[in-house]
Formats: sequence, structure tokens, C-alpha cells
Amino acid sequence: MAPAHTFHVIAHRGDSAQAPGNSAQAFEQAIRAGAYSIETDVRLTADGILILEHDEDIGGLLVAGAALAELRAVNPGLLTVAAALKEFGQTIPFCWEVKAPHIVPALLTLVSDLVPPALWVQSEFTSFLWANVLALHVFSPRSTVGWLTTDWSETAITRVATVGLSQICPPAPQVLAAPDLVGIAHAKGLTVRAWNISELSLVRRLADVGVDGGTVNFPGEALTALA
Repeated sequence: MAPAHTFHVIAHRGDSAQAPGNSAQAFEQAIRAGAYSIETDVRLTADGILILEHDEDIGGLLVAGAALAELRAVNPGLLTVAAALKEFGQTIPFCWEVKAPHIVPALLTLVSDLVPPALWVQSEFTSFLWANVLALHVFSPRSTVGWLTTDWSETAITRVATVGLSQICPPAPQVLAAPDLVGIAHAKGLTVRAWNISELSLVRRLADVGVDGGTVNFPGEALTALA
């Protein structure tokens, strides 16, 4: 039996099971697979360019200490936020994970300026850093802003709801160990998006307990499992 709600399949750095994460190829694959949105990571280079990169360094070069040209010498396919929006921003919404401090205004302004209104309202912004999620909410209070956390508890849910955020993002194993908390989060007006979905079987289990979506490396397979 299908779940009574919609579970959004979010492609983790694109279809990263089929292509390098945060690459144009992975994004193209995710779109073909039918993903609801693409989750990606944002950092700032030493010369002030917003790029899509999960790690602090690329080939031993610290992102924050290197210019874009130096980083692209190591990874020629490295995408900037602007390039990703130009190529894919008219087609699919993004979930932006803010990895570095002090980039919130530049990122939100760029996204809001370059995507159509229908995709802007579906855009999501997250961070593990509490200061970042607060800054995201203050700069764009109507946007979906979620806290990425390993703390899946009623205390964490209350903390997120109290400051006016709209989403909490816990790891999938913790959610499945305490599924009743999903209803508590919903009662406080929050959506729940899971991460660390390491196995395909977890997707359906998360949907069945009411989770609103999750980041997966295998969006096509996840959609098939939910069908």
C-alpha cells in the first residue's frame, strides 16, 4: 500500500551513484530519473566564488584558501553556483547545503535572481551550523530552511520550531528508531527530511512513518521502490 503522503526523493549531489557527486553529469542523471530536487553543497573560494563542493579541500587544496582557477586545475568539472543555476535552475529546484559561514546573502540573492518563481518557492536551504540556519531564516523568512542534525529528539524539534524554521533533517536510522517523533515534528509545523539513507529498503520505511523526503544517491531506484 502506498504511503498517504508524498515522499520527496531528493538526489544527493545529483544521481551520485551513477556519476561524480555535484557534477553536471550527476545533475542530468537526477533530472532524467525524475528526482523532486537536487541537494548540493556550497562553499566559497578565496577569490569570492560560490562553488559546489562537499569537502573542505580538493586534491589537497583548501577551498577557502584557493582561487577558482587553481581548484579547476585539479577538478576541471567543478561547478560554480551560477553555472549550475544557468544550466539546471530552470528545470529542477535545489536544496542548498551551506557549508561555509558568511555566504548566506550572496547565495540566497543569486538563487532568487536566477530561478523562476515556481522553483524559487520549492528551493530549500540547510546547514549543520546553527548560526547558518538562523542567518538563512532571517535573510529569507519565507524560504524552507532546515537544520541538519544528528539530534533527533523532542528537544531538537522544539528548538527548530521555536526559532521559526520550517524543517528538521535527522539521519534515517535515528528516525526509524524513534518514528513517533515524526508526528511531533508535524504537529509543530515542521517537515522532516532524512539523510544518511544508505540502503534502498530505508526509503519505503521512511515514507511509511510519515517522513516528508530524503536525500538519496539513487533517485531512480528510490522512486521505483515508492511506486
